[in-house]
This record gives sequence, C-alpha cells and structure tokens, in this order.
Amino acid sequence: MYVLLSIIVSVFLCACTQPHVLYQYSSLNALMEGVYDGQLSVGELKRHGDTGLGTFNGLDGEMIVLDGRVYQIKGDGTVYAVADSVETPFADVVFFKAAKSFTVDNEISCDELQKMILQIVPSSNIFYAVKINGLFKHIRARAVQAQSKPYPRLIDAAADQGTFDFSSISGTVTGFYFPETFGGLSVGGFHVHFISDDRKSGGHLMSCQISRATVLIDYLTDFTLELPKSGGIYGKSIGTAKKQEVDLIEKGR
Repeated sequence: MYVLLSIIVSVFLCACTQPHVLYQYSSLNALMEGVYDGQLSVGELKRHGDTGLGTFNGLDGEMIVLDGRVYQIKGDGTVYAVADSVETPFADVVFFKAAKSFTVDNEISCDELQKMILQIVPSSNIFYAVKINGLFKHIRARAVQAQSKPYPRLIDAAADQGTFDFSSISGTVTGFYFPETFGGLSVGGFHVHFISDDRKSGGHLMSCQISRATVLIDYLTDFTLELPKSGGIYGKSIGTAKKQEVDLIEKGR
C-alpha cells in the first residue's frame, strides 16, 4: 500500500512540475464580468509554475511570479512578497524553460520587440512565455485598486487604477502571448507585467522603451485550465470579452 501511494504521489508531482505547460486559473471572461473571488491559494498556484502573472481576490493589485516567488503590486504602487495563504481569482503560470534567447543592444519599444518576437518564433498560433530582463529607459505601468462587493465589471474597476512612470530602471518584464483565437480565455496577444530588480516598483506593463535587455522565450504547446469550484462564476452570465474593452484595460487605448 505504501509503495502504491508513493508511486501515485510521484506521478502527481511530475504532472505538476512539467515544463512547457501553461496553467491558468479561471478565465478573462469571468474577470471582465467582476468575478474577483477565487479559491486557489498562492501556495497551490506555485505547484503549477514558477513564472507568470495574475491578480488577487477582490482585484487587489497586480501579481507577478518570478523565480518561484509571488509579488503583489498594490494600487498605490507598493510591492509586497505574498504569503502562500493569499488567494487569486485569475492567474497564468508556467515552469519556465527557455527554448530561445537573444539580446537587444539598441533602444527599442516593447511594442516593437513584441513584433520582433512574433517574427522569430515558429508560429503565432501557439502559446509563449517571455522574460525580458534588462535596463529600461522608460516604463509606464499600472495597478488596479482593490474592489468592494458588489464588484463592478473590470472595465469600470480599471477606471480607478493607479498609473506609474519609471525612468532608467532595471528589472524584468514577464508574461505570455496568447493567440487571438484564445482571446476571452485570456488576453489575446501579449499580456505582461513588470517588476524592478530591487522589488520595489512594478505593475501591469502599458508601454516601455528598452535600452538593453536579454529576451527569453518558452514555447508552450500544452494548456491546462482550472475553473473555480464555487463562488461568483456560478451565478454570472458570462459572455465573450469585448476586444475594445480589453484593449482599453491593457494599454489605455
């Protein structure tokens, strides 16, 4: 019996730590409709990945997961390391293992770099995780404010977000590329967050200008989605996220 239990546990652990598998908790569609409560703890989330992004219950700021550590960027711009007991309503993580890397030595915007990445990778129809570590001439980031019940839709909650500008700052941009086909499950295109090397500044990346950086790309062909087992998602009428609303939330367009 002990041997059988050991085998089961080993197989389970291997499944949780497999690289190149994008794990997502809940959906963008649900978040857009104000489903800001989840039952997934940060401790459980870390069993599915060491790199990623998301938010926290009550839409309490931005999440960035880097090197197995989870950070919270609050609506006022302050950054905190997060305890395993804290819960999330939405997150994407992966055990990051780069399949391709290159360096950027000339000044370039993040939008230009994203276009370059899509020219380099094999296809725009699979998932990618990215890490961009370096010196940034300018960063514009934002962080949503914690919300109270009854929760507003995300487009309304985002109207009250804090926006931050950083100059000559070293740090890491990390996140994911989702094919537009999967828009609604998550953000179609690139969705990335930033944190400074001193772990004192960060947020959801709106725009940036890179001075120099190392770019790492993980090719992801497996996707695991876990939905909340109870709560607000069960009582909501959830349709398809409107692209114009997503664009406005993502980059203020």
